Amino acid sequence: MTLRADETGGMFPPDLERATERLYAAFAHHPLPPDMEEACEHCVDPEVVGRFVRTPLRDLAPDQLGIYLSNPGTWGNGTELPHLVPRLLQAYAGGEMTHWWSPETVAYRIHGRWQDRSPAERTAVEEFFRAWWRWTLTSFPSTNPAWDLLDAVATLGLDVGPYLADFAELPGEEPARQLAEVLDSWRWGGSLSEEAERTLRSWLVGGTPGRLLWEAAVASAVAPVADELTEAAELADLLRDALNEEGV
Repeated sequence: MTLRADETGGMFPPDLERATERLYAAFAHHPLPPDMEEACEHCVDPEVVGRFVRTPLRDLAPDQLGIYLSNPGTWGNGTELPHLVPRLLQAYAGGEMTHWWSPETVAYRIHGRWQDRSPAERTAVEEFFRAWWRWTLTSFPSTNPAWDLLDAVATLGLDVGPYLADFAELPGEEPARQLAEVLDSWRWGGSLSEEAERTLRSWLVGGTPGRLLWEAAVASAVAPVADELTEAAELADLLRDALNEEGV
């Protein structure tokens, strides 16, 4: 059985736990619309629909959430999303949705009606993503790949600059190892939204990624990790030089 974040006895760090509760509080006034009891019977089993609408929000299981996300347009019309946002984000951050869609999928849904959200709701979502990101950078391996989460942040339309700055601000070897994986994902074709891509490229040209990786490689006491970070530092330098040649 997959444990939910609130069943693990503190699986989330304190700042992410607090952000989760603020998320639930900010969206608490949104009920599940009555029309969620209706869905295309060829697409979603009526028994699944009935069980979904009867289940308390915090108790919705990963499979229930995954089936919902897999049926846009045939089950729900978007008005149900505010009710579900807290549980969806909690489930993604807790690693419950690894067999379903990536975090970018739910970020795309939220962004579609971002301007309809109140300032308090937008703030709660932004604070949750930042706490989720910082937890990810200080864990290796992490519940979600850092690149997938950065993609979700960009999809939501948030400025990725402060998120990239966290690589330098957070202590330990883990942020550098996450940075190595982010650069590798970008090298092999990963892409972000246009504005986020510009921010990432500018950050690479500035040389910070290479500096962080070289420092971490020198400081690492574990040979395989030091080799991994050295290779990533060399890649960061190559990317910096290539982007400089492009005139970024």
